[in-house]
Amino acid sequence: MGSGERYEDLDPSGLRLRVATIAAGVWLTYALCGAGELYVGLTWHARHRTFIALVFAVGAVGGLVIARLPRERIVRSRYRELFFLAWSTVDLLLIGAATLADGGTASPISLIFIIPVVFAATTYPLGSVATVAGTTVGMYLALAFFDGDAGWGEQMLFAAVLIGAGAMSAWQAHHHAQQRSALSAISRTDPLTGCLNRRGFEERAIAEIEAAARHCREGAVLVLDLDRFKEVNDRHGHAAGDELLRWVVRTLTHITRATDAVGRLGGDEFAVLFSEIDPATAVLSAARLSQALAERTPCSMGLATFPLDGLELETLMRHADLRLYATRNGRPRGGSTAPDERLSWAAALAHAVDLRMNPDHAHSASVSDVAIAIAERLGWGDDELGKLRIAAMLHDVGKVNVPDSILGKTGPLAHEEYEAMKLHTHTGAELVARIDGLDAIVPWIRHSHESFDGSGYPDGLRGEDIPQASRILLVADAYDAMTSSRPYRDALPVEHAREELLRHAGTQFDPGCVQALLEHLDEVHAYPRLDARVDQPLEL
Repeated sequence: MGSGERYEDLDPSGLRLRVATIAAGVWLTYALCGAGELYVGLTWHARHRTFIALVFAVGAVGGLVIARLPRERIVRSRYRELFFLAWSTVDLLLIGAATLADGGTASPISLIFIIPVVFAATTYPLGSVATVAGTTVGMYLALAFFDGDAGWGEQMLFAAVLIGAGAMSAWQAHHHAQQRSALSAISRTDPLTGCLNRRGFEERAIAEIEAAARHCREGAVLVLDLDRFKEVNDRHGHAAGDELLRWVVRTLTHITRATDAVGRLGGDEFAVLFSEIDPATAVLSAARLSQALAERTPCSMGLATFPLDGLELETLMRHADLRLYATRNGRPRGGSTAPDERLSWAAALAHAVDLRMNPDHAHSASVSDVAIAIAERLGWGDDELGKLRIAAMLHDVGKVNVPDSILGKTGPLAHEEYEAMKLHTHTGAELVARIDGLDAIVPWIRHSHESFDGSGYPDGLRGEDIPQASRILLVADAYDAMTSSRPYRDALPVEHAREELLRHAGTQFDPGCVQALLEHLDEVHAYPRLDARVDQPLEL
C-alpha cells in the first residue's frame, strides 16, 4: 500500500492494526523515555544532563498527547500517513538533540536511531518506511559530519547498520503489502470463476454508489440467475456445471466494460455493476448480455438503476431481485408486471436503440404513435392498443446486435450487410420472448418486416397470414422512416411519403393499413396530391 492510499483501500484488519500501532508506539515512547531518564540519572556527572532529561521528558509528554488523540479517526483519515511521518520526524529530532547534547555520535543515545526505522516496518506502508529510513540515515550522517566524536570507522559502520535496517524494513513493508493484497484478493474473489464473490461485489458496488452520489452520476445493478442450471449438474455432472459457470463469467467479462464489475453472489446467481451509465443504455447492455448467454444457457434478469431506484445497494438489489423473480420462467413472484412497468422498460430499451440509429429522432416513439393511430381506425380495443404500443416501441430492439458500421452507413448496404440487418427481427423476438407478460407481441415483432405479397422476411408470409399488428407496424415504420432523416438521405416531405405508401399498397403494405393511415393524416392535415413519384424501393 502506498502512502497516498485512501481509507477505502484498507481492510478492517489493516485499520485495526494501524490503531494498535499507535497504542504500541505510545508505550514504546514511555519505555524509551523512562530508560533515557534512568541513563541521565546514572550519568549525572556528565555535561548537559538537565537538557537531555528535558528532551526525554518532552518525548514522554508527546506520548501522553498522542495517547489522548482519537486513534480511529486518525487512521480513517486521508492524512494518516502525514500523521505517522510527523510523529516519526519529531522523535528523530528529539533523538538527534539528545545525541548532540551527549557528545555526538559517540553517545549511546545514538543507538535509539534504530528504533523509529524498526517501528516503521511494523505497519507503515513502503513509501513511509523509506522516508523514515532515509531521514534517519541522513540525520545520523549530518551528526557525524558536524559533531562526530566517534571515529569515522565506527560512524560508517553504524550508518551501514542503519541503512541495512532501513532496507530490511522496506523489504518487510513491501512483503507485508503483497501478502495483504493477496489475502484481500482471495477474500473478495470467487475461487471457481475468478470474478468477485458476494463480499467483493458488495464492497465494490457500495463504493461506486457512494462515488456516484457525490458526483451526481448514474449507474445500474443487474442480477441474473441461470435457468435450469440444476439440470446441467444432474444430467452432466458437477464438472460440466462448473465449466458452465466459468464460461458465464468469461462471457459477462468480455461483453461488459473494464469499469464494470462482475460478481458471483452464490450458486448460479450473478450480478453486474454498470458504472456511469444511463438507464436506457443499461437496459440495452442487459439485453446484450442476455443474448450472449442464450448461446448456452438462458437466464432470468432483473435490473435496477441509481439514483432512480434508490441510493443504497440493499434497495437496488431488492428492486433488481423483484424484477428477476417477475420474469423467471414466466411466473410472477413478488414483483410488478403491470403494463405501466413493462411500458417503462420498453421505452428505456427503445430509447437506447434509437440513440444508435439517430440521436436526434425518437424513432420508436414516433412509430408507436403512428401505429396506434392506424389501429384505432381499424377498431382495435384499449387492451390490444396497449400491447401494440409496446410492440411498436420494441420493433427495432433486435438491432442491438447490428454493428454500428451498418446502422450508420450512408451508402447502400452490401448483400452481406443487408443479410445481417435482416436478422434483427428474429433477434428482437427472442429478446422480447424472455420478458414475462409480452408473449403475445413476440410474433408481431418477428413478422414486422413481412411484405403483403410474401416478399418480406424472415418467413416470407403473405397477406392475412401476417399478423395484423405486424402489417400495422410495417406501415408505421415506413412512414416514419420516410419522414425522418436517415444516414443515407434527408427526410422526405410528407406528401411524398403518402404517395409511396399508395404506390406500394398491395405489394409491400396492407392496403387496409395504408388507407387507415391516410385517413388519419387527412383528418389532421390536408395534403395536395403530387404527380411526381419516388421510384426507388423503400429502405426501412
